Amino acid sequence: MAASAKKTALICVAALLLAAFAFAIFGRHTKMAEGIKQQTAHILRKEYIPDQHVDVTATMAYQKLDSVYALFRQNFRMHYQTIGTATFPDSSRIVLIAEPAPFLEPDSVEKVFAKFAHQTSSRHFKMGYDGRVTDMMVVLGNATTENLDHLVARLCKQQYLSDYKPNAIDLLDNEKRHYFTREDLDYQITLGEFDDWFFTAGEAFIDEKDTTHDLTIDEMFKQKRRGVFFSRAPGLVAWCIRRDSDLGEQVGDIRRFALDADLILGALRDTSTLVVIGREREVSLETLPPLRVETVLLVASISSKELSQSLDINDCMAGKMSNGRDWCPTYLSRELENTELGHLLTITDIILKDWSESGTIQEASYRYPSPGHYPFDQPLFKKLGLNELVYNWNTANTMYAIDLPEHTIYTLNRTGALPVSYFHSPERSTSVGAQYERQAGNYFARSGSTDLARVVQYTALYQLFMDNDIHYKGKLLHSSFPANKPYLLAKPCRALLDIFKEMSDSKVEWLADTLSVLHFAAYGEKQVNKQLRKNESEYNFTYTEEREREIYQNVNKQERNAIAEEIRGVRSMLRGLSEEEYGKLVRYLAYPRGTTVNSQESYDRMLRAHRVNSMLRHIGKNNLSLIGVDLAKVRDYFVGSLSKSGTRYLKTPSVIVTYNDFVTTGGHNISSRISRVGSTTNYKRSGSSPVAQSGAPPSAKPSAPRTSTPASGTKPASAKPSSSAHTTHSAKPASTPSRPLTGGSGRSRSSVIPTSARTTRGF
Repeated sequence: MAASAKKTALICVAALLLAAFAFAIFGRHTKMAEGIKQQTAHILRKEYIPDQHVDVTATMAYQKLDSVYALFRQNFRMHYQTIGTATFPDSSRIVLIAEPAPFLEPDSVEKVFAKFAHQTSSRHFKMGYDGRVTDMMVVLGNATTENLDHLVARLCKQQYLSDYKPNAIDLLDNEKRHYFTREDLDYQITLGEFDDWFFTAGEAFIDEKDTTHDLTIDEMFKQKRRGVFFSRAPGLVAWCIRRDSDLGEQVGDIRRFALDADLILGALRDTSTLVVIGREREVSLETLPPLRVETVLLVASISSKELSQSLDINDCMAGKMSNGRDWCPTYLSRELENTELGHLLTITDIILKDWSESGTIQEASYRYPSPGHYPFDQPLFKKLGLNELVYNWNTANTMYAIDLPEHTIYTLNRTGALPVSYFHSPERSTSVGAQYERQAGNYFARSGSTDLARVVQYTALYQLFMDNDIHYKGKLLHSSFPANKPYLLAKPCRALLDIFKEMSDSKVEWLADTLSVLHFAAYGEKQVNKQLRKNESEYNFTYTEEREREIYQNVNKQERNAIAEEIRGVRSMLRGLSEEEYGKLVRYLAYPRGTTVNSQESYDRMLRAHRVNSMLRHIGKNNLSLIGVDLAKVRDYFVGSLSKSGTRYLKTPSVIVTYNDFVTTGGHNISSRISRVGSTTNYKRSGSSPVAQSGAPPSAKPSAPRTSTPASGTKPASAKPSSSAHTTHSAKPASTPSRPLTGGSGRSRSSVIPTSARTTRGF
């Protein structure tokens, strides 16, 4: 062995001397010199780095940079985090870092490419009205395939905190992100089936590092295993996490699980370990992108027991502009501002409204693909004939759990989408009908929408982490909430109230006259004529033209008097307020979420705000231009004031602008609450699942929007459509259930998650 090592060393020395001789004779830029350099690197088992005396700006990669980036964002218009590469005949390369993680420092990227002649630049891509993502582009002047593979692995370590299965898309392959899939995304697995599969049948798992030994869930618990494991029979991935711990201690496993599992199905736990169960990846990364490491850390870092998102169309200064489009601020819980999850919730909220209304409500700055068909035979707003409608995603009964003597079992009610709720109005939080919610719920869950399924997965992790005290307190994340956002509309709100407070009697009369004519032309005449024709049909007579004109005049007069009386009433109210109370009303109207209705004073303020908003709705926000108020300028002021907010790589939209909106609102209720039950059978709502069930869950009715919230400024307040659910954790069963549970009555694992052979495991 010693002689062999000595011989190898002599060969290496000889090779180096030969290389030095070649450089001296032929110069560094000759093919012969590069060939000897490459052979020397091979002998020494080192990476060969070709000559770097290259003008990067003269390469093909540099010339194609803009077109390659444009093609990528044309194919990946919504959020998509990846690393991409492109190779050109002159050995120049492009490396794309799409949507870098917030902890990825530019200096770290520079260190990765330090040995290569390169140029780094940023590209901003608009997403939503004023949202954006920032991508990094690197041009390499001269690099080999081996170099590129090593660089991608190092970037993965920086981007995902793991170099497990490093991968990159080929930017020249014209791959596209798929927003829908025909693959089944909507699993409805019962607690009893999980109990049968993992405890009664003892599903076996293996460690990739040692595939000779099987591990059951019970054995994982006993051995306090940590890490990611494949089921022996293909189909499942288990992620073992230490309970009551900081996820930062196990951060390398996040990427492994996200790559190898494409859906979260449920979880199991004992006193020390949580095992998250995922479906072994069946769908490509372009269709179901991996969950992001930073977003998983984000949901672990949240201490609030609920998260909220809404589109604040009912804000005082929001609504229909003179061009017929509607604008409104976006609302996100403080933790969600300028994050992938926050923007994902906004996008899927737009989807809920638009698809419920058969594609008739469209956000002006998004081009989300059409689903092809919609949940109802006509727009729901029209179908129900309502004046107002609240749409809500919520987490009522999203996840069920049962606490048994040895362990707890969790399963998701369904994995395709969150439950849907439709309410009459923010004030009337009663459902428009369970049949509509059930029909829409089935439609969305079975739509194959990959973004809707993604929201379910992040929600599941949030609930599981909260329920098991798995947290993250590291320094990789930081708050990016724009501190100036909450009361940003106070200035235009005060200007609007000042106009009505100082309005003269003659101006009130003129405004009422003008508005009554506009209202009659816009919709009043149509309604009157509809009623007149109905009367003629029912009572078998015909109105004369003179009588119709008289009716028109009376209707106009009634409308005029009603408007004038409402404006005078609000004017009188405003004039009667002290300067302090006037200022508080302004702030309330600018940001209702910032006030808790917990006293007579705050309740009176809420009623005054309702009165102002009622008057504005009666006038019509699009008619405020008559008194010199331009909502488009208010929108621009709001957007401009937040233009510099956001993180280094991502900014969520501060507003949305829609076509053809009605009096609608909605959002997400993402509560940490998990529905705990006392039996593994008969706990799901009948008809909600293809699995035979009977009976009803502990709380079959979805949570309604709340009408009052704490004064933290991060949650909806009394006059707002809420996007929050009740936060009180449901009590655990008074007595712990005892076995037997299902007696093997559920479906077999292989009939739900096939065990067919795979050429590779996971991704």
